[in-house]
Amino acid sequence: MTQRIKKVLPLVITLAFVAFTVAFASEGGGEEGHKAIWLIVWRILNFLILMALLWKLLADTIRKYFVGRKEELAQMIEEADKAKSDADTQYADIQQKLKNVEKDIQDIKNAIMGELEGEKARIIEEGKVSAERIIQQAKWTAEQEVVKVKKELKEHVVEMAGDMASGMITNSMTPDDQKRILEEYLTKVVR
Repeated sequence: MTQRIKKVLPLVITLAFVAFTVAFASEGGGEEGHKAIWLIVWRILNFLILMALLWKLLADTIRKYFVGRKEELAQMIEEADKAKSDADTQYADIQQKLKNVEKDIQDIKNAIMGELEGEKARIIEEGKVSAERIIQQAKWTAEQEVVKVKKELKEHVVEMAGDMASGMITNSMTPDDQKRILEEYLTKVVR
């Protein structure tokens, strides 16, 4: 602080002498001009005293304000640089993602097509298995029907054969043969 005063004080004194010189040079002489010079000197002296008091009272506050403001501005600039850097990084990331969007879309499309093909193959395989099961079940049912029809046919043939045999026997039998068979049968049953 004293170094600043030492630097500024010679300048102020020089300015004061220049002001006096100008004031004396413009005056034509006389006593009234003398009073005007002392009035100017008095004003300059009052101004210098006021400036010195203000400097003494406010210098630290003003210095702290400007130092704080300087630090605040430096911090704001640093934060702005960091925000700009972050924004640039995000912008680059987004640009990269946008470049890869077409590839990603194609990859997703290929993955979906692959899944669809797999699902199609699975459904076809399930259909083949179901068809084979239905065919096997139809064969088994047909075989059971054939067995049933054969059995019914045999029974029918046996019944027809019995009817035919009975008819043939009845036609070829005489009443004496019928009587004899009946007696034999009764004898067997009674025993």
